[in-house]
This record gives sequence, structure tokens and C-alpha cells, in this order.
Amino acid sequence: AKSKKCKHCGEILDPQMREIEMLKRQGTSQVFMNAGGGAAAVGGSDAANAPPLKSRVTAAILAFLLGGLGFHKFYLGQTGMGLLYLVFCWTFIPAIIGFIEGIIYLTSSDTAFKRKYG
Repeated sequence: AKSKKCKHCGEILDPQMREIEMLKRQGTSQVFMNAGGGAAAVGGSDAANAPPLKSRVTAAILAFLLGGLGFHKFYLGQTGMGLLYLVFCWTFIPAIIGFIEGIIYLTSSDTAFKRKYG
């Protein structure tokens, strides 16, 4: 089966999954079927209250520059890990790990980053 892209987000659709199921999985608040048989999404209050998307480049820059203090973890919403980095910053181990995580953020795809930290 030929793969298709979602008309709304550009994500490649699973050939086994119908487009309406993909939109529901992505958390779209309302899904309507249009005249051509395709699904159309309309964002509602859920879309307005959604947290802003995290940038992998911003996370990588924070990891490189302030990774030893855990700033990239706080940015990604991982407060517990951020505090752990902060407590052990004097050992320089979090700085090394933060540098490695910065490389991981930059080498991962936008889709993979969004799926994990989105």
C-alpha cells in the first residue's frame, strides 16, 4: 500500500490506520468527514489549552551550555531529573551527560523528539 501524508500535520499515515483514527490519536478535539470521504480536523478548546511544543534545538543549546545544571531537563518538563542534575552539578557528571544529551537531541528527527518530549 502506498503511504499517504496527513493533510493537517504532514505525518506519514500508517496504511493500516484510517486518517480519522490518526487524527483522534493526535488529540484533535473534533473530527469531521468531508464530502470527499477524508477527515477534517477542527481544533477546539483542547488546542487552545495545549502546552507549547518543545524545540529540539533549544533543548540541545540548553544541554550544551547549561546541561550541568539541568536547565534542558526543566525546559523539557522533567523537573525531577532537573533537580537531580542540579544537586550533583558539583561532580561535573551532569555536564558530561548533558553534553551527550545535546548531541542526541540534535541527531534525532523532529518526529522522534516530538513523540518523546512533545
